[in-house]
Amino acid sequence: MRKEKLLASVLMLLCASVAISKPKTSLVAIVSDSSTLKFSGKEIEAYAESIRQDGKRCAVIEDRWANPDSIRNELEKLYRTDFLEGAVFIGDIPVAMVRDAQHFTTAFKMDQRRDRFQSSVPSDRFYDDFNLKFDYLGKDEKRELIHYYSLRSDSPQYISCDIYSARIKAPAIPGKTKYEAVSEYLQKVVREKGTARKIDNIAYFAGHGYNSESMQSRVDEAVALNCHFKDFDGRISFTNYSRDNFVKYRFQAILEDEDVDIALLHHHGSDDTQYLSATPSTSSLAGYLDNAKRFMRGKIRSAKDTVKAKQYYIDNYDVPAEWLQNVTAPKITAEDDAYSEAMDVYIPDTYGRKGGPAFIMHDACFNGSFHLDDYIAGHYIFNPGRTVVVKGNSVNTLQDTWPTELIGLLGEGVCVGNWLKTNMTLESHILGDPTWRFASDEEGYKFDRSISLESGNPKFWKKVLKSADGDRKVLAVKMLSGLGAISADELLDIQKNDAESTVRLEAFRCISKYCYPALADAIIIGLQDDYELHRRLAAIVAGKNGDPGILPTAAKLYFDPTLSERVDFQLRTCLELFNYADVEREFSKLRAAQPNWPVEKNYAAYLSSLKRTEEQSEEDFAKLSDESLTFKQRRLTVSSQRNKCTLKGLDPMLSYLKDGQNQELRMLIAETLGWYVYSSQRDRIVEAVAACAAAESDEALRKEMEKTIRRLAPEF
Repeated sequence: MRKEKLLASVLMLLCASVAISKPKTSLVAIVSDSSTLKFSGKEIEAYAESIRQDGKRCAVIEDRWANPDSIRNELEKLYRTDFLEGAVFIGDIPVAMVRDAQHFTTAFKMDQRRDRFQSSVPSDRFYDDFNLKFDYLGKDEKRELIHYYSLRSDSPQYISCDIYSARIKAPAIPGKTKYEAVSEYLQKVVREKGTARKIDNIAYFAGHGYNSESMQSRVDEAVALNCHFKDFDGRISFTNYSRDNFVKYRFQAILEDEDVDIALLHHHGSDDTQYLSATPSTSSLAGYLDNAKRFMRGKIRSAKDTVKAKQYYIDNYDVPAEWLQNVTAPKITAEDDAYSEAMDVYIPDTYGRKGGPAFIMHDACFNGSFHLDDYIAGHYIFNPGRTVVVKGNSVNTLQDTWPTELIGLLGEGVCVGNWLKTNMTLESHILGDPTWRFASDEEGYKFDRSISLESGNPKFWKKVLKSADGDRKVLAVKMLSGLGAISADELLDIQKNDAESTVRLEAFRCISKYCYPALADAIIIGLQDDYELHRRLAAIVAGKNGDPGILPTAAKLYFDPTLSERVDFQLRTCLELFNYADVEREFSKLRAAQPNWPVEKNYAAYLSSLKRTEEQSEEDFAKLSDESLTFKQRRLTVSSQRNKCTLKGLDPMLSYLKDGQNQELRMLIAETLGWYVYSSQRDRIVEAVAACAAAESDEALRKEMEKTIRRLAPEF
């Protein structure tokens, strides 16, 4: 009865705004728990009205179920019948912890035999991709909002969000209840929406150890941002962590600057920390010695046996004993702690500060862990400043991604939700108001609406492709690829010949996802593109594809002295995945023309490393069929291929999948083969796994095989 009353109230709200028969505008649903709605009802209604004033309809739904499935069902009904564009979850809305779907993430690969709260991924893809299918595994015994789900084998094995979603969930703020924090935040959003804020200033930051600290990748990002934001007459500024010994204070000032409209943050992170700096560089001997002493003191304090640890440095590094005296003295410990804390930003560092940029992207691991009671990204919107929305990741994320893909749409009047809807992974989330958009002309607002209302219309997107530039053109390439309305030859032509680096990169990504037979050609084109990220992503896929025709181009890159650090990092992994004899043969041809680079010592060492790596790989795979070995002894050989996807391991793994005796190892092989999505042997893998599945009596193993088939052949 309660459900029927709730549905009736929802329909009344919809009818009060716009008739639902054939709406000309899309709908945004606000979902709030009962307690938050009771305390912040006035602010929630004001927020809903701000969405309506922006030209969209809005419905407020009270979550009386406290069950993810019930919320998802209501959202799906609205999507199927009423042009639902997005959903905003305010307060304590249940969290789906997804299992058996690590291929939907960029980096998360934790053993699921570990604690399930730690080995699951908190993800709102449960709520915004209605095609995905899940089995309910139960509620967490300790945490009220946490529910566990397993991705089913008959589900699509890729993410394609139907709507966008966002969380407005307060972190732990000293002196405020979560209800007070939500109310104040919503007041801020309504206020900021009335300012018609334009994008005039974009700042991006790179932290220690990110993307191999490649300056070429930093420079190319500025070039790419000018492609994203066509005809941009504002300012794009860059700050590297090495700008100061302790860049933290400059970093905080940038994020309080109201003149900065968008801040793009590339650094490492955790749920409570933004890791920014390394040990400050020095040019003095005293500075080097201080750094060494500080390092050893930290290692000694963290050791189980401090006396033994101290003696280790004395014996192995001839360190004078007096250097390590009073290591645990309160004064010295406090000085070292203060030094360490000056390198990074911690949650308490956000207290009392005001956010300046309207939008902040946290391109870091765990900063957006909204399923926890406290998470650092939340503090950037729940303050009295002007920041209203951030993007964050609930678990770890890969460095080598394209985090700014389509970001230029924000300069076209497109709201944050519609921008990110087409570029979500299992871990990525919008925190704050997803309907926020920067000021634009009426044409921009119309384009924002078209992203939802014209999503399935190839004629519309073909028109955009012909007439637009910048990220509108990028989006058209992406939408047409998803609709199957653009050919591989057309995409290859765009990738090779388009004048804009971002359009070329999008064509490559679409070929990688939708046009498997053309992938080797696309990789060769990508490895030669002048955009560093394009070359980097092509290098990653090259080794996993393994087509011998790619090798000459990949090998040639190794002899390029201008090769950026991060492309070099990925290229070395790529070349390991080809047969050593083939690599050595290509290298010999190239070495004759380039005898001075790489220097002989490094060149010989790398060849030796490649050979050892192949020999070790052959030895490991030879042991795979040895049934005298335990699962644990053979596990790493298989699981490492989730990252590598080398063709060298296919025959041993497929053979064991068919005839092996250890069911646990067969299960791991079945799952691992599903990572070979870029492989030139993909068709062969699908055929072999399908044959095994047809003969398999173990239901769990058969389902894992079926999941792998769907990952490699989405049309299955």
